[in-house]
Amino acid sequence: MVDQSNVSISAQSISVRRDRRKRNRPPYWMIAPAVFLLAVIVAAPFLVSIYTSFTSLNQYSIGNWLHAPFVGLKNYISAFTQGSAIGASALQSLWVSVAFSLLTTLCITPIGIVAALLVNTPFRGRSWVRALFLIPYVMPVFVNAITWRLLFMNGWGLVDKVLAWLHLASVNTFWLIGPNSFWAMVIADVWSSWPFIYLMVLAGLQGIPNDLYESAYMDGATQVRCFFSITLPSLRPILSLALLLSTLNHFNNFTLPFIMFGTPPSPQADVLPLNVYVTSFQTFNFGLGAAMSLITLVLMMIPAYFYIRMLRLGEATT
Repeated sequence: MVDQSNVSISAQSISVRRDRRKRNRPPYWMIAPAVFLLAVIVAAPFLVSIYTSFTSLNQYSIGNWLHAPFVGLKNYISAFTQGSAIGASALQSLWVSVAFSLLTTLCITPIGIVAALLVNTPFRGRSWVRALFLIPYVMPVFVNAITWRLLFMNGWGLVDKVLAWLHLASVNTFWLIGPNSFWAMVIADVWSSWPFIYLMVLAGLQGIPNDLYESAYMDGATQVRCFFSITLPSLRPILSLALLLSTLNHFNNFTLPFIMFGTPPSPQADVLPLNVYVTSFQTFNFGLGAAMSLITLVLMMIPAYFYIRMLRLGEATT
C-alpha cells in the first residue's frame, strides 16, 4: 500500500512549488495600461501611415480615407524621382539633411572640445564661464532661429553690414534665399548646438584620473602629447556617443529651417523633415508625405542601431 504520509508530503511540496512560481511570475498585467497607450499613440498611427503611403490620399479623398485609391509603390518612386510643385524631391532633401547634419557636427566638435578643455582646470571665475558657455544651448530653438533670421536679413541685417564694412561681401548677399541659405542654416545651428559637445566632453574629462597626467609629465611628455595620448583615447567612448547623438539631432532639425526660411524654403535649405511637412500640409499630398516620413524612419534606424549597439557594448565592458 502507498504510504499516505509520503503522498501528502509530495502534494504539499508540489503546492509550495506552484505558489513559489506564482510569486516569482512577472506581473505582466501591471504594464497593460502602458502597452495600451503605446498601441493607441504609437502603433496605430504608424500602421495608418504605412497604409497611407500606398494610397493617393489628398484633400479631396481624406473624408473617406479608407477608400483612397491604392497606388502601390508609386509614392516611394515619386519621392526619389520628383518633388512636389513647391518642394524638392526626397532624394535632394536627403542630401541636404545629410550634409547639414555632418557639417554641423564636424564644426561643433572642435569648438566643444576646446571649450571643455578651457574650463576643465580650476581658475578664478570658472563657474561663471561654464554658465556663459551654456547660454546658446538653453536658448529655445525658435528664439535662436528668429535671432539669426534678423541677423541675416538682406541689406540691413548685422551680418551683411559687418561683411560689407570689412569688404568681404556685398551688403545684398541674400542669406535667406538661394545657395547661401544652407550656410546660414549651418552657422545658426553651430552657434546653438556646440555646447552639447562641450557638456559631453567636460563630463568625460572629469573621469580621467590626474595620476595619468602626472606620470606622463614625469616622463617628459608635453601637453600636446598628453592630449593625443591620454585625453583623446579616454574620451573616445563618450565622444563617439556625442557625435552620433549630435548627428541624429541635426538630421531631424525642423524648427530652425522652418522659422528661418519659412515655407517653401530654398532647395538648398529644404531639409527632409521640412520637405515632409510641406508635402503633407501645404500641397496636401498625404500619401507622398507618408512615404517620405517612412523613408526618414528607415534612414534613422541605421544610426539608431549603432547607438543601441554602443550602449550594449558599454554595459558589457562595465
